[in-house]
Amino acid sequence: MMRSNASPFRQDPMRPRRSGLLRRFKRREDGASTIAAVLFLPFFIMIMAASVEICVLIFKQTMLDRGVEMTTRVMRLGLDAMPDHEELKRSICNNVAIVSNCMDDLAVEVYSVNRNTWTSTKAGTRALCADGIEEGVNDPTIESGNSDQLMLMRACLKVEPMMSLNPLALALAKDASGKTALITTTAFVNEPRLGGT
Repeated sequence: MMRSNASPFRQDPMRPRRSGLLRRFKRREDGASTIAAVLFLPFFIMIMAASVEICVLIFKQTMLDRGVEMTTRVMRLGLDAMPDHEELKRSICNNVAIVSNCMDDLAVEVYSVNRNTWTSTKAGTRALCADGIEEGVNDPTIESGNSDQLMLMRACLKVEPMMSLNPLALALAKDASGKTALITTTAFVNEPRLGGT
C-alpha cells in the first residue's frame, strides 16, 4: 500500500509571497490622493455649478431691475400718459439683456398707494406672473393714478435655470414648466398735472 506524500498540514509554498505582496500593497500610499479626489470631486463640481447658476440668476435679476428703473424714469417725468401692459413690457424688455422670450415671460403691474394708510389694492397679494395671465386667472392691474400720487410698479419675469440638476436649481421654487420667478418692485410719484388729476 502506497502512502501519499501530500500532508494535510503542509503549507502552500506561495503563501509567504502572497502575504508579502498584500503587506506591501497596504503600506503603499500612491493612490491616496486619487481616492480623495474621486470622493470629493462630485461635491466640488456641484458647488461650481451652483455658483455659476447663482451668478447668472443675479445678473438676470440686475438686468430686470435696470429695465424696470429705466421704464419708471420716463413715467416719473410724466412725459407720456400711462402706457398699457404690452407697452410697459416692451419698454422693460428693450432694456433687459440675455433673457430670451422676455415678452412672453414678463408681467407688469402698476398700482397706486394710499398715503394715509400706506396700503394699496394689491397689498399682501402675490405678484402676477406671465403664467397667471396666460391661464386667464386675472388681468394685470395698470392704474394711472392721480397727480402727485405714490405709485408702485411690480414686474415678474419667469426664467429657466441653466442646469436643472445642480443643488441651487433643485432648491428654487419652480412652476409646472420648470421656470422660477424673478420679481422686482419700484416706487415713483406722479408728476403734478394741470387740474390735479
